[in-house]
Amino acid sequence: MKNISIASTCLVLFFATSCHKKEVIPSPVPDEKENGVALKNFYSQNLNELKQTFTVNASIGGVVTGSKGTKITIYPNSLTSLSGQLISGNVTVELVEIYDRASMIMTNKPTMGRLGNGDIAPLVSAGEYFLQITQEGQILDVNYGVFVQVPSTNPDFAMTLFDGEINEAGDLLWLGIEDSIAIGEDSAGGQWSNSYQFFDNSWGWTNVDRFYSDPRPKTTIKVKLPDGFDNTNSEVYITYDGEETALASLDVFTTDGYFSEHYGLIPIGLEIHVVAVTMIEGVLNYAILPQIVEENEIMTVNSFTAITEADFVNLINNLP
Repeated sequence: MKNISIASTCLVLFFATSCHKKEVIPSPVPDEKENGVALKNFYSQNLNELKQTFTVNASIGGVVTGSKGTKITIYPNSLTSLSGQLISGNVTVELVEIYDRASMIMTNKPTMGRLGNGDIAPLVSAGEYFLQITQEGQILDVNYGVFVQVPSTNPDFAMTLFDGEINEAGDLLWLGIEDSIAIGEDSAGGQWSNSYQFFDNSWGWTNVDRFYSDPRPKTTIKVKLPDGFDNTNSEVYITYDGEETALASLDVFTTDGYFSEHYGLIPIGLEIHVVAVTMIEGVLNYAILPQIVEENEIMTVNSFTAITEADFVNLINNLP
């Protein structure tokens, strides 16, 4: 079974570097622990707001379609209790769809996957989703899987399936699985569209992905936040220019106070934007640093800027 826990530029574009020599006043840090709790609650609330629920009769089966186009087909008499007893009557289908960079950041669901050698590298996603089916609050099993169709306007045959694993800190890592995936067509309202198609026989997070590929030499990138901001109350992500659904996470916090990535896999010469987020007095704050990656890149965020959630979503999704 998958991990099924679900915790639940100037716009003004703020760049934390400047060509002018002037004093920079750091953002206030009223309470570091309070900021950390607020950020976790922020992610949880956003995730809950994305949750969609549907009702299906287990004996008859049915098809549910999410607001982003994810289609789940549940076959008749295919759901059982965890002990194997056939389920009848109504069941609840829970679905979360994440198809853009802003949603990934707002829910802390970046696209980082484990390579065969154990290294962790960024993925390019065709769609992340969370799926769970229950009856009266009890998680159910499925005999031979539900049929899933993830919509795509331009299918990529290099895409494969990944399961999501959430650690104790609530961070998500994608692990490749051997299940087969097909690209097919589907009709909705008389219009034909492409989709990734496969069977899913367990609940939790699933992602249609491929590893980001770039032949250039690689390096490590490090980011320093203002005093008082660390991995307990902030997150730092990297967007790759030209890849709208790739979101790397700098999820290593070094002993000398830098956010970094695992294994020095950032291509030298790559155009990126570093996005740092935190909560200050219950308000979302951010900083964005555009950069062309150099060898052993070190970047510094001098302060954060408050922003509304709606403006932040638009800003992130409009990055190159």
